[in-house]
Order: sequence, then C-alpha cells, then structure tokens
Amino acid sequence: MSAESLMMRVHVTHDAVARSPRAVQEWCKTGVQALTTTIAMLEPLPQALLSRWLQTEDGHVIINAHRHDFTTEAAAFRGRSLSGVAWVNLQWLLQDPVLYLMPIGVLIAHKIGWGKANQPKNQPWQDFVRGVLSGFEAGYGRHQAALRHPGYYLAEGIAWYLVDSRQLNIENPRLQKLLRRTLFSETWYRWLEAP
Repeated sequence: MSAESLMMRVHVTHDAVARSPRAVQEWCKTGVQALTTTIAMLEPLPQALLSRWLQTEDGHVIINAHRHDFTTEAAAFRGRSLSGVAWVNLQWLLQDPVLYLMPIGVLIAHKIGWGKANQPKNQPWQDFVRGVLSGFEAGYGRHQAALRHPGYYLAEGIAWYLVDSRQLNIENPRLQKLLRRTLFSETWYRWLEAP
C-alpha cells in the first residue's frame, strides 16, 4: 500500500484551481495536478498509518479554494456524505505548504486517536502524548493555532514533517525526533496496538 492508495480519499472541487490566486493557477494548471501533488506530499506516511486510515470509512481530503479546516461532521460532496473531512485550501500550497497540509495533520492526529476518549492506554502512547505536550508547553509552533492548542501543534508538526523534515529538525528538533520514532515509524504502530 502506498500514498497512491489515498486516491479514493483525496478529492478536488471543480473550481479549486479557477478560484485560486493567479500564482497557484500558473503553477497548478488542473485539479488533477492539485490532487497528484497533494498525494505526493503524503508519501512519507508509513504503511501502518495508511492502513489504519483506509480501514475506516471516514477520513477524506477535499482540495478547494475556500475552506481550510477539519471537521468530524458529515459533509456533502458530489452526491456523497463524507465524514472526517480535511478541507484544504489550494491557495496555501505555494505560500505556506505546512499550513496547506495542517488540516490533513489534524485528520491524521484524529486517526491515531489524539483527543479521543478511547485513546490507547499503553506506555508508547503515553510517552507520545507526553512528548507532544512538552513541546507545546515550551512554546514551539509556527502558526497561531499551534501555539494555542496541543492538537494543532501536533497537526502542524505532522504537516511540517511531510513538507520538510530537515527544516523541522532545525526549528523544532524535539518534535521532529518524536515524530520520526513514533507516528512516522512502522514499528511504533505494533507497540501502539499492544495491550
């Protein structure tokens, strides 16, 4: 399974390119290009995480020119009702790729159980949560949402890791190392599933 498996989960609105700023239109000529570019950005995701994502019905990405957030509520799209939707505003693709992927970071955090009442109770999960909270409380984070809420701090870290893991290591080495050995590590998911 590869990030290409996400083709059924990543969608683009018919007007996403046409309603984006001119610089985006010149760089990204079609919705298909926006779609393939976004999926390519998700290549570093480990297979265990992709499997976890694709085993459930929820968890969709909609590339558009207006909305930029994540919602667990049902969203109507092309005659379907989708849940767990990361709305990604195409305008941010060139201006700020980390911000562009942040709603997908929230979706991924949601998929692993962040913020849910039924979070894993084992030591690997507790160490992960402690590491995220430690970085958040130290004031790391680029965007306002990441400075105000640990879930968005995690989402920003996931997005930044996907965009440029080396730069994340320079700006926030603690979070980069934590993500590398947990969320972006195949073995972490085996430990996470253990009782």
